[in-house]
Amino acid sequence: MASLVVEGTTPVLLVGQGDRLQGEIWLTNPTGADVTLTSATLTVTMGGATETGPIVLPQDAFVPASSTRRLAIGLATQPSTPPGTFNGQIDLVTSAGNQTIPATIVLINVLALGLAADRTVFPDVTGGATVTGNVLVRNRGNVAYAVKPIPDEPLFQVGVTPRALAAAGDGTVSVAPSTGLAELPGKATFTNDTPTIDVGGWASVAFQLKTPAGLAAGLHVRVQPRIGPERFALDLLTI
Repeated sequence: MASLVVEGTTPVLLVGQGDRLQGEIWLTNPTGADVTLTSATLTVTMGGATETGPIVLPQDAFVPASSTRRLAIGLATQPSTPPGTFNGQIDLVTSAGNQTIPATIVLINVLALGLAADRTVFPDVTGGATVTGNVLVRNRGNVAYAVKPIPDEPLFQVGVTPRALAAAGDGTVSVAPSTGLAELPGKATFTNDTPTIDVGGWASVAFQLKTPAGLAAGLHVRVQPRIGPERFALDLLTI
């Protein structure tokens, strides 16, 4: 008979997202003596391979007599590990003997993209013109991502607007110009490459942006298209 009682449902649940695997176990000591936890180890079987890693315990890890304590579990995981549900176990070495607790490990789908450049400037742009560029996209998640067509996006004129910076003790307020955005008529339309980016991979995604006809000269225009959930800025200087 196990010296510590696992409260709640077993197998216990551990959830992994990104680079962290987390969970908790509530342990009850029904005996009349304190039970010290010497070590804890997690073993997981994924795709036919078994991996084992230590669970870090606090220096004073113990469950007092006739009491319940929470064992928090936090382990680093490889962010690119494919999602899925896996079987595992937690092995405890205690002052009252060894104990094995069954566990279910669930790794969640993570779509995480990184864009290498956050802003590109195109000078000498006119209304109805097409400009060409590219953006570097990295797949930092654990599922492959197929790049979709970039949707139409509004255009914003970048202008100067006053912003209050500080108020002096005598009531004097100092202001300095800052930038503000005002939406313009029409939308920018895009065509782009649609590669599939494997986990841990990257691609240079070429795109073409067409401005609406009638776009005025002498403007600083900003468009913020997106790839997946991530946006990047394109600045157009019109003539």
